[in-house]
Amino acid sequence: MIIQAGFDLQILVRPLIIQEGRVLPKLVVIGLDADMQLDGINVVSDEFAGSLEPHHDAILDWMDLDWTRYFAIAHAGIWPENDYYSESPILQEAKTLKAAAAQRGLRMIGHFGLNETGYLSDGPHSYFDQYGLSEDLPPTRSHWVNSKYGKCANMPETQ
Repeated sequence: MIIQAGFDLQILVRPLIIQEGRVLPKLVVIGLDADMQLDGINVVSDEFAGSLEPHHDAILDWMDLDWTRYFAIAHAGIWPENDYYSESPILQEAKTLKAAAAQRGLRMIGHFGLNETGYLSDGPHSYFDQYGLSEDLPPTRSHWVNSKYGKCANMPETQ
């Protein structure tokens, strides 16, 4: 499975965090390889209390540095919707996690907070190629090999 968008990640973790309309206090990490293929999903904590800091090592230690290149986290609970400047403590803790991951050669490409009615994303929630960070990620949209035109309408032709 190739991950093409942030909402793909949210769809994968939602059943682990939201069950029968109830939010479970879980913290989940999703690992992706260098080609944006799903590497694995791990529930880091079943007792997430709203702070990432105590879980930084568990998140980073779970990933195989020989295989995993990208990752995202998701957890129960959202931050204030109008926090455009990442001032919430959990968003600051996510920045610290992202920096620690970079030191290990990992790139954090998503942070999702989920509740009963939806989710918030501190990062791309749509297709990665629609965001500035897509230049730093491998291409995930490929040509439709069975197309009678032999090319994807969204892809520029190469000479």
